[in-house]
Amino acid sequence: MLDWKKRIFLVMTCVCGPVLAQDDVPVRIEGVTNETKANLEAYFGKLTHDDLLNWRDTHARLKRAAREAMQSVGYYQSTVHFTPQAAQVLVDVQPGEPVIIKKLELRYQGDAGNDIAFTALLETLPLHEGEVLHHGRYEAIKTLVQNMALERGYFGGQWTLHEVKVLQPAQTAEIRLEYNSGSRYRFGDVEFTTPSDAEPLPLKIEWLEKLKTFSPDDPYEASRIIEFNKALLDSRYFNDVRVRAEPDLAKDQRVPVHVRLSAAKPNQLEVGVGYATDIGPRLSLAWRRPLLNDRGHSIETSTEISQVRQSATFRYGIPWTHPLNDTLQIFSGFKREVLDEATTYSNTLGVERLIRRADGWQRGYSLRFSNEISRKTTGEEVTNNLLLPGLNLNRTRSRGGADPYWGDRQYYQTELASRSLLSDAEFLSLRAGWRLLRTYADRHMLLLRSDLGAIVSSDFDSVPLNMRFYAGGDQSVRGFDYQSLSPRDSTGQVVGASNLVTASSEYAYRLTKRWRLATFVDTGNAFDSASDGLATGAGVGVRWISPVGPVRFDIAWPVSESGSTSPRIHFFMGPAL
Repeated sequence: MLDWKKRIFLVMTCVCGPVLAQDDVPVRIEGVTNETKANLEAYFGKLTHDDLLNWRDTHARLKRAAREAMQSVGYYQSTVHFTPQAAQVLVDVQPGEPVIIKKLELRYQGDAGNDIAFTALLETLPLHEGEVLHHGRYEAIKTLVQNMALERGYFGGQWTLHEVKVLQPAQTAEIRLEYNSGSRYRFGDVEFTTPSDAEPLPLKIEWLEKLKTFSPDDPYEASRIIEFNKALLDSRYFNDVRVRAEPDLAKDQRVPVHVRLSAAKPNQLEVGVGYATDIGPRLSLAWRRPLLNDRGHSIETSTEISQVRQSATFRYGIPWTHPLNDTLQIFSGFKREVLDEATTYSNTLGVERLIRRADGWQRGYSLRFSNEISRKTTGEEVTNNLLLPGLNLNRTRSRGGADPYWGDRQYYQTELASRSLLSDAEFLSLRAGWRLLRTYADRHMLLLRSDLGAIVSSDFDSVPLNMRFYAGGDQSVRGFDYQSLSPRDSTGQVVGASNLVTASSEYAYRLTKRWRLATFVDTGNAFDSASDGLATGAGVGVRWISPVGPVRFDIAWPVSESGSTSPRIHFFMGPAL
């Protein structure tokens, strides 16, 4: 208890002393650090000058708090001394020897005893034998088990034993835990509804059923509910999806699942802009209606307009065996492209079956008819008709949404043309490409890109111009004109090549959340002979992360081109992958 002189001193300090102008009184803890010190501070809470004036009660409260704080982290023989001073309270802690866990037993009763997930949980516990007793981590063990039970459908589970015995003076502890999970619940029926009772389901029930990630009477897993919700959203059929398991309504341990769907805004519109020194401004527009009718049909159109290329495509999707993972795509398209002194007009009509696998790979089987007309400024005109069966394989993975910070992409494709299959040419086209995106220390982004291509033909002159390979431009080798890297005829006009090799390495540094600086080196060529060598471009750029995705502005120089230092500007909106 403070004597009357000390009380007067404290009162005078509170009124007059500048150091105590604030309400809170600092607590300085000595003798322990890190978690133990932070735990004491949390138990003590804030002290005020009124607490010092009522030191007798405050001291008793702090002693209780100190004892509980030290025991909670395994120190049962600690001694703590408090010294009130004019501007602070000094706390001297002698922790003593900690309590060590001698035995830790966690046993399961019920179906959880045969559940491999609960067995694996034993290896990830936050507390083990031989460690210091920590009551917070002991409670974390109980929470882990209870959460696992809820996630895996043991809704009737309960603790039959949970005790901690501290043995003194041995300074050891024994922990015994027994959890009776009861029987594991199973999935019941799934009910699909809409926000309004008068509103019909946007998709036929047979296709909705195929989107489920579980079957009736499968063992319950909360992750399956999350996967089901994601599958419905990934279909792009619906603008609002809510999947809810209702264990409180379970009958005979079968959990009903309620799904509410809304497709009030099925239209999607995307606009893209770009610019390059060689092709000028570029505009792209895409419109999609992922859900055209209750049979899961979809429609998509896109167009691109620039000085040297104009194109339009149309695609109509029909579910085959699954609305997402197995679809039939009917497509058509038109493209006009200027290549030096020639202009090509291409028309395409085809069908493709796309099959997606659970590991992210997508496989496509296609058959398309292509008609190409090539007109030169000299008046010469060449027409080619091709019937092209094809196969493609690709996978894209990314993290970070519209502005990914991690990802990769691979694609492989081949097409065949044969005069015995109603084509005017005979060749085999092979293409492959890779993209790799990684971010380090949250600021350093590395993007690697490579594309390869080859055309195998005994009569390459019969291969249409739009099927041949070209390099150069903002999606190929920056610093060179669009499709300018290619073999040329006697008049200097590019004629396309039978082989393609391009590679790019780009480094970007994040200045702020919205801005990055980049530097890059691109190399590659389209060639008939390996002796033609590779062209190299390099440059710098700026990346602005807009609300709809990255916008890239680059200035590139053709460093491998002797005698030329004219830079080219490339402006493009779109994701890195």
